[in-house]
Amino acid sequence: MDNYLRRLISPAKKKVSEFVRAGAVVADLGCGPGYYTIPIAEIVGEGGKVYALDSDPKSIQKLREKIGPSLENVIEAHTASAAHVDMIADQCIDFVFAHGLLCCMHDHVGAIGEIKRILKHSGLAYLSVSRFYRTNDSRAVRRDEWESILQGFAVKERHEAISNHSAVVTLRNPGECSSMKT
Repeated sequence: MDNYLRRLISPAKKKVSEFVRAGAVVADLGCGPGYYTIPIAEIVGEGGKVYALDSDPKSIQKLREKIGPSLENVIEAHTASAAHVDMIADQCIDFVFAHGLLCCMHDHVGAIGEIKRILKHSGLAYLSVSRFYRTNDSRAVRRDEWESILQGFAVKERHEAISNHSAVVTLRNPGECSSMKT
């Protein structure tokens, strides 16, 4: 995920800078080795916070090795499933970045429920899923499930690319309960 060619084709900072501001509190769910985490942390700066979560302990270890002194108080890295982010308080996240997250896990409902729980009423979430999957892969997010997920949010933008579906969403109703599960 974190290689020279990818940095040329899809610069991480360019992708996230549209959504992240200095001082923001961000959750990078399915962060891997930190390809997007480090640029997000650089943008939010000392006044912000980035919760970086991945279920793979090796990825979290690689991320921790990349965190320099200037970002050690900004990034909080955890080995955890996106379906169980108890270390993040209700309605405290300005931006959730879940790029390719759902198609790498089984509990889609749990992850979407947690995103809704942690997202501020004014917050945004970026969700994307792969369009390529094996028909017998239980982690896959098929078209009908993707549409169902989006119905649970107010969709600000949506994109259909050759390799993935993506959307920028917010909570549907300002009064949406923080404990609401999909």
